[in-house]
Amino acid sequence: MSDAVFSPIRIATPDVTETATLCRQGAHLLGWHGPDGLGRLFLSRRAEFAPGAAIRGGVPVIFPQFGDGPLPKHGLARTRPWQQARTAQDQVELTLDDDPATRAVWPHRFRLSLTARIGVGRLAVRLTVENRGAMAFPFTCALHTYFAVADIRQTTVGGLAGIPFLDSLRDSCREREVREQIAFTGEVDRIYVGAPDHGLTIRDVGHGRSFVLEKTGMPDTVLWNPWSEKARRLPDFLPEEYRRMVCLETGIIAQPHTLAPGAAWSGETVFEMAGD
Repeated sequence: MSDAVFSPIRIATPDVTETATLCRQGAHLLGWHGPDGLGRLFLSRRAEFAPGAAIRGGVPVIFPQFGDGPLPKHGLARTRPWQQARTAQDQVELTLDDDPATRAVWPHRFRLSLTARIGVGRLAVRLTVENRGAMAFPFTCALHTYFAVADIRQTTVGGLAGIPFLDSLRDSCREREVREQIAFTGEVDRIYVGAPDHGLTIRDVGHGRSFVLEKTGMPDTVLWNPWSEKARRLPDFLPEEYRRMVCLETGIIAQPHTLAPGAAWSGETVFEMAGD
């Protein structure tokens, strides 16, 4: 694998006041900036850009396994080189096909496509999975989005009140969210099952802004921040960086989706900016 897979691919609005960058390694979104130049995605200063390594921050693509399991953690898509299919000024499409290396660990024929489109105050990311084999296969997937915030202690997440969640810090104990606005005082790792498609909001008080998420085809949402103790155990993460990020991830997570031979699935998440 050459360094070319890490070369930035930039998309922008016609007036170039809004930009986003990706690389072919993992079809990974690395940055998203508006007119103020303030980053909207978090990328660790210790993020590793090396063949076969996951990049800490941005938007990793998780497929076909979320979390731990028989495959490498979070699957095989985020650490492989994708191909650049089509590019316009404001959008790009990248694809990943199965090959002998993927079939050695997951014996299915597939194509993944990721399309990123930028607009004024918005970024849309669509993931498509095609089954190109003769057998159905189950999969989970996610856009593991790291949002940049000024201070996690002054950040809240809204739109999840009344939604059941699996608490990964307590053996996937199932509870129901009661808070209208979720504040952070320690490590959080939860899968919200059947989260709403509209109204998910991150309020970044320190920067005076909010992120609003709209999703389709992606029933679940993960909320994650490692906090101080776990952050110290992550080799590609500076210990204090937990303060500057929160993950609000969208995807098919709680229960796998089974894709028939010749069938395709698509899910999209749109991130929009709003004033505080």
